[in-house]
Amino acid sequence: MERAGKNMRRRGDALNESIYNATIEIIREVGYANLTFQKIAHTAKTSRTVMYRHWETTFDIIREIIIYKTANILGGELIDKIESTGNLRGDLLQLLTLYQRIYTEVGPEIMNAFLFEMGQNNKKIPGIEVNAINNNILTMRKLLESAKARGEKIKEVSDATLTLPFDLIRIENFLHKEGAGANRLDLLVDEILLPVFKI
Repeated sequence: MERAGKNMRRRGDALNESIYNATIEIIREVGYANLTFQKIAHTAKTSRTVMYRHWETTFDIIREIIIYKTANILGGELIDKIESTGNLRGDLLQLLTLYQRIYTEVGPEIMNAFLFEMGQNNKKIPGIEVNAINNNILTMRKLLESAKARGEKIKEVSDATLTLPFDLIRIENFLHKEGAGANRLDLLVDEILLPVFKI
């Protein structure tokens, strides 16, 4: 009884991490389609009442896990972590490496659940998706403007093309459980991205 009381009194990061870990464990065992607040609460040793105070749906937890784990990796926004390496190739490789680290930290269970929701009629998804795409475009604009300032000749491309580096990482992680290693990132930069963006 005393142990249960302690579980119920957890607050803040300790409780959230317990819920995040329980969510990942359940998805790994029975799949995202079978994820429920009841199962999460049982595994995390908390109550559904506590969970409903913080999240309306299991998708809200999924999204929060992504935000939390991304912050752990980057310590801020992706755009703020992009620094000039001296050339476009190095900048693109830096970007892909950071983005792959995010995917690896978040894990396939959560990423696949998020992508599944993006394919459903979820009213929350359009706004979230547009915001993510806009942030990615701004990041690429910063990277390309830095290359131009160094005197590199950069092509004028559409916003849709600016999302290509991020799309490539998503595809790599969808097709390969281990994601993209260093050699694969080199190939993506040298054979796909540089020809697209650099004259």
